[in-house]
Amino acid sequence: MIHIKKINEIINGELFGADDYYIKGPCSIINGKENFLTYIKHNKYIKYINTTSASAIIVDKSIDIPEDNKKTILKVDNPSIAFLSFLKYFENTLNVESKYVISNSSKISKTVKMGSDVFIGENVVISDNVQILNNVRIESNSVIEENVIIGDNTIIKSNVVIHKNSAIGKQTKIKSGAIIGSIGFGLVTDSHKKHHHIPHLGKVVIGDNVLVGSNCTIDRGTIDDTKIGDGTKFDNQVHIGHNVYIGENCIIGAQVGIGGSTKIMNNVIIAGQAGVIDNLIIEDNVIVGPTSYVVKSIKKNSYVSGNPARNHKDHVRQDILISKLPEIYKKLFK
Repeated sequence: MIHIKKINEIINGELFGADDYYIKGPCSIINGKENFLTYIKHNKYIKYINTTSASAIIVDKSIDIPEDNKKTILKVDNPSIAFLSFLKYFENTLNVESKYVISNSSKISKTVKMGSDVFIGENVVISDNVQILNNVRIESNSVIEENVIIGDNTIIKSNVVIHKNSAIGKQTKIKSGAIIGSIGFGLVTDSHKKHHHIPHLGKVVIGDNVLVGSNCTIDRGTIDDTKIGDGTKFDNQVHIGHNVYIGENCIIGAQVGIGGSTKIMNNVIIAGQAGVIDNLIIEDNVIVGPTSYVVKSIKKNSYVSGNPARNHKDHVRQDILISKLPEIYKKLFK
């Protein structure tokens, strides 16, 4: 449990109401629970301030507190970010008993360089010349091959494979089943129609504060490296081909596939199940709609959708026109 004053300190808030009790954990505003903390992310939820069973509520500073309010109110600039800070702190308290443990069932090379306060779970295999920095957590059945670097405060969940020479930044999270640095799908076809696989000598470099979802695959480069920029987030089941460059603060939805050597710049959003062919350039601040098929490079600040992907407004107008074709046909040929 966490004292309400400590929570207010964590989120840098202003506290109104009862200030001497402990919070057991987080809850939603609608399904609130006594001695739990919730938040209001939108004005439409203000009506729940007095009806929720939650004991404490994080709200925007601009909200007027009802005079008959009986809850503890914590006012902040951004309730969503404040609640996220609380969730991260609360999550860390749940793991406190298992921190800084190295399982006897793990197999760790004598050449591994390990920082302080590291957790290594059961059946983890760590190969030669790996560098693991401070406060890293590697969970059960994961495999870390030789010459990998893992930065401070990074979490590797269970059943992850990180292949040789990969570099993972600090405060990054790689979820279960992800495979980092496997050999890419690079082929050369000869005159006899036989396909020859190209050796991949590059590596994967992942920046700081990156999220890699469950069962994602990020292939190593052929010669140059595959790179993922700081702050970029992948949903589950994303595939990144060899030599791909992804910039900072991008969001990649579930089941997206990105072909080899494509460059995706900063603040790009690619929605779920979209496909991007190889050797394209997608510039800053582009949005790609769900299930889109991107076959040519996209200029900055564009919003594209469809198959093939094109300007979203044009796509919508074309779909409306197509839906009216039967009616137009009847008028022309009746």
